[in-house]
Amino acid sequence: MKTQRRYTILAVDDDEINLMILTKCVSEAGYSVMSFESGKEAWEYLSANPKSIDVALLDKMMPEMSGMDILKRMKDSDQLRHIPVIIQTGDAGVTQMREGLESGAYYYLTKPFHPNILAAILNSATTECAVREELRNQASADHAKFMWLMQDGEFTIKTHAEASVLAATLSQASLYPEFVAVGLMELLSNAIEHGNLEMGYQIKNKSISANRLSEELANRTANPIYGLRVVHVHIEKTPSGLHIAIRDEGKGFDVDKFTQQEPGGHLEEPNGRGIAKAIIMLDDVRYNANGNEVHCNISMAPPKFVGDVAIGISASSRNN
Repeated sequence: MKTQRRYTILAVDDDEINLMILTKCVSEAGYSVMSFESGKEAWEYLSANPKSIDVALLDKMMPEMSGMDILKRMKDSDQLRHIPVIIQTGDAGVTQMREGLESGAYYYLTKPFHPNILAAILNSATTECAVREELRNQASADHAKFMWLMQDGEFTIKTHAEASVLAATLSQASLYPEFVAVGLMELLSNAIEHGNLEMGYQIKNKSISANRLSEELANRTANPIYGLRVVHVHIEKTPSGLHIAIRDEGKGFDVDKFTQQEPGGHLEEPNGRGIAKAIIMLDDVRYNANGNEVHCNISMAPPKFVGDVAIGISASSRNN
């Protein structure tokens, strides 16, 4: 039986009392925690131990090195840019959220916060960590070979596990497979959850906050009204890369609410940013008016020829 690993949270706050409260809440939520009162010391530890931290929880305003300074340095680092960063602040207006979002913040946590809200946000962030790990584990050079051989294809999926396999495979033909895989997974998950299973934003929000998302998904999958539906995925090779069309069998949703929202929208809630993230990670993401079909493009990596087989070269393989 596979043991679920315990995620480690980096907690940084220059106020001793606030840091004690933060550390206590994180520990009680079931996570390991590394805490620092100094942003500079936290950065020194993080840069020296990039694989030791899963999520960073940073106070926005600190002397010497602020949470925003650490965030920007993390996003400039190939080893740290994938780590979800939660910015805690007492000033969470739209302008400030825009700054954080453009710098790569994953969540905003407004002080004072309720421990249950922090636990829900951490749960959502570590779930993304698990998805990234699964996608990395599934990726292989054979996936890249397969994508270069295929001209077009039709796939149907029903579950997140199947979506993960497909996202990992398609991403290997791209220039930045880790980012493309996450973007594709967001679109596929949206088609499964909000499309076929008709799990609305508020229902998912409450399920995440109550730590019962898996239970809600299982119940809906077992319901014959939703459970027989599939997501249709069409892949077509183009001169510049791959064109991907994803269609679910649900009723659709209000596309504008999630594609044209105010910058920073949903940033302090545990869900609601998936489509926005996909738009950043993929090219030309476009939903139809009904919301049950989405198209996107991914640029394919320049091929390297080994014998007679073209193999996509990923950014990660070039950096190894």
